[in-house]
Amino acid sequence: MAVEPLTESIVAPDLAADAQPPDPAPEAPPAEPSRSRRSVLGAGLAGLAGLVLGSLGRPAPTDAAAGGSLVMGAANSAGATNTSLTTASTGTALLVTQTGGGTAMRGAATAVNGIAGFFTSANGPGVSGVTANNTKYGVYGANDALTYGGGAAIRAAGEQNHGLVATTASNSAYAIKAINTNPGTGSSAGAGIRALAGGGTDADIVALATYPAAGEFCGANGVVGVASATSGDGVYGQSTSGIGVFGDSDSSYGVVGVSGTTYGVYSVGPAYVNGNLDVIGTLSKGGGSFKIDHPLDPANKFLYHSFVESPDMKNVYDGVVTLDSKGEATVTLPDWFEALNRDFRYQLTAMGSSAPDLYVKSEVKANAFSIAGGDSGQKVSWQLTGIRQDAWANAHRIPVEEEKPAADRGLYLHPTEHGQPAAKGIDAVRNAAMKPRTSK
Repeated sequence: MAVEPLTESIVAPDLAADAQPPDPAPEAPPAEPSRSRRSVLGAGLAGLAGLVLGSLGRPAPTDAAAGGSLVMGAANSAGATNTSLTTASTGTALLVTQTGGGTAMRGAATAVNGIAGFFTSANGPGVSGVTANNTKYGVYGANDALTYGGGAAIRAAGEQNHGLVATTASNSAYAIKAINTNPGTGSSAGAGIRALAGGGTDADIVALATYPAAGEFCGANGVVGVASATSGDGVYGQSTSGIGVFGDSDSSYGVVGVSGTTYGVYSVGPAYVNGNLDVIGTLSKGGGSFKIDHPLDPANKFLYHSFVESPDMKNVYDGVVTLDSKGEATVTLPDWFEALNRDFRYQLTAMGSSAPDLYVKSEVKANAFSIAGGDSGQKVSWQLTGIRQDAWANAHRIPVEEEKPAADRGLYLHPTEHGQPAAKGIDAVRNAAMKPRTSK
């Protein structure tokens, strides 16, 4: 049977005028005798027109209407109207996955005070950045300005809470690591960290302006270091060539160390004090001396004298007195003498000639003692010692002998002097527990 020519034009809705449907496929045997060839051909052309609409139809919009829906894969401009996404789900409201080497999501602000991205949360984190790469950053901030203006790559404002909290679980890393890459020296070198407290300003930090400083701190307490671990350090300073910790103050203490159990300040190696040293407590030492420029060659030599030691808290007084016509003399002592001393000991030495009958006529009383038994006009050298009895001395008598604590038994203050290896020194064991940290 011959195919009747088509008399109807089939056009898909909204099909462009210049888009013509393709030639029909060859006629196939009828699947259902009850349908006409025309109806079958018409249905096929209608379906094909739908496909053409998807691929050759109206061009995809290149922009979204102001306030309208965003169109993926196209530029969008919302004009002056905001576009928002609201969801009540408990999952992620918007997930953008980047499988290439680009950026998953980027915000850009071109106005001077515009904000490229702003995130808030009523209870959770405002922004959470995570990376599993040990050479990358969870959150990265950069300020590309080429001149100084007080800006920052990242600013943290805590109001009534902490401005910044940083933690690390690795003993090979720092919770905060700050590096100033400025290559200058002296006063032109920048600081890695500058911290101001109590309303301080940059002008408050001037004391170390001529030093290349890793960190500068200003406030009621310039630096406060607290260690929660029993073996940790509140503040640790290390230098391979300069000063590990430098303290400077115009009106108070440069460095203060406080410990409730051991030492407030611990020095591994010689400690140098350029100035007066006040010790409120007991000074224990292996030996002691004064050290001065040698009187006969002060430019090239030192002169030492050892301290006088005693098992008692002993004070020594001496002097020279001239005997009167009766061969007697009274030695007057300071008005605080008896308040400070007790248990007196006397030494008398006649000068110029022997005085076998020389003796102490009356012992110390009313801060004086008397001498007799010499010749008229003879000089006598006297020495008097007393044991301290002031309130502090009575409360803190020096123990002449004591057992070493359990941690120090088998160890020595001076091991090599006793023929023992240096590793058996009390300080050697302490120092091993305080090994300098390796630089990160």
